[in-house]
Amino acid sequence: MPEISVLMSVYNGEEFIGESIESILNQTYDDFEFIIVNDGSTDRTREIIESYNDSRIRLFDFEQNQGVGPALDFGLSKVNGKYIAKADSDDIFEPIRFMEQKKFLENNPDIDIVGSFIEFFPHNNKVKKSQRYRTFKSIIEKEINSVVHWQAMRERLYWYCSLTHTTIMGKSKVIKKVGYEDFPMGTDYNLFYKLNKMGYKMANIDKVLVKMRVSSTSITARNNDLFFRKSLYRIKKEEINNLFEENNEVYVWGAGSMGQNLLYALNINNLNIKGFIDSDKKKQDTIIKGKKVFSPELLKETEKKPKILVASQPGKFEIAEYLKDLGYNHLDDFVVYY
Repeated sequence: MPEISVLMSVYNGEEFIGESIESILNQTYDDFEFIIVNDGSTDRTREIIESYNDSRIRLFDFEQNQGVGPALDFGLSKVNGKYIAKADSDDIFEPIRFMEQKKFLENNPDIDIVGSFIEFFPHNNKVKKSQRYRTFKSIIEKEINSVVHWQAMRERLYWYCSLTHTTIMGKSKVIKKVGYEDFPMGTDYNLFYKLNKMGYKMANIDKVLVKMRVSSTSITARNNDLFFRKSLYRIKKEEINNLFEENNEVYVWGAGSMGQNLLYALNINNLNIKGFIDSDKKKQDTIIKGKKVFSPELLKETEKKPKILVASQPGKFEIAEYLKDLGYNHLDDFVVYY
C-alpha cells in the first residue's frame, strides 16, 4: 500500500490540469497513489489525464457533474494511503511538498493535518490588474500565512478558513471521520471546522509549498455571495444560534457587503438582529437593509452585554481584540462570521 493518497477532483479543467498533474508526478517523495475524480467534464480533461502513462494515477469518471463535495467524498472512499494529500487541479506544487509534510507529520504525531504557506499567482495580466487579485495578495494570502502553530489554528479556524485545502496532508483515518459534504462552496472549510470542534489538531508549515492560481473562472470568483449567504451559516449554525438564546440582543459588526450577506442568512433562518455596528462614521446613524447602524461606543454604554457577530473581513482581528478588551469571550459573547 502507498504511504500517501493524493486526492484531486476536476471539472472542465483542460486549461490548467496538465501543469498540476506534472507538479504532483515530479514530487521528490514518490510513494503515492494519485486518485483523480473527473466530475463529468465535457472538455478535454479526461484525454489530458489519460495522456500520462503513470501507474500511480487512478482515474474515476462521473458521467454527470455532481459537484466538489460528492466527487471528493467518492475519491475518499478509494483512498488506501496512511496519509491524504489534497491537490486542486489548477494549482502548482513545489517538488518537496510531500516529503516536507510527511516528515512533519511523523515528527509531530499529535498533529492530524498539516498545510503550508501559499503564494497566489495570476493566470494572466487582466487578472493581475484586478481588484480581486489585489485582495487575494494583500489580505487572504497574509491571513493564511500568519497561522503556523495548532494553538493559533484552533481559534482562527472558528473565524475563517485559515488552512488552505489544496495544501493539506492529513491522517486518512481522521479526514474520513467527517468526509466531504455536498456544499456549493465551502466543503473544505466544513471539514476543517468540524474536525477542529472535535479536538483534532491542525497546523501549517511556514514554507510556501503551493502556488495557487487566481483565474477569472475559479469557483471563488463565481460563488462568493453564495458562500457568505448560505455555506457559512450552515457551517457555523450552532455557534451563531447560541448567541440568540435567552432573547439576547445581537448586533452584526460590519455594515458592508459581508455584513449584509450575513443579515440575509439570518433573515431566512428567522433570526432577528438589533442592528449593525460599524466604525465608519459615514454609516453611523443611517439605515441599511432596514437596520440602524450604531457606533462601537454603544458597547460601552449598555448595561447588559449584547452579543456580536463580526462580519468585517479586513477588520476582524482588531474587532476581536477590542471585544476581548471589553471582557467579551470568544464563542460565548461573539462569533466571527469570516
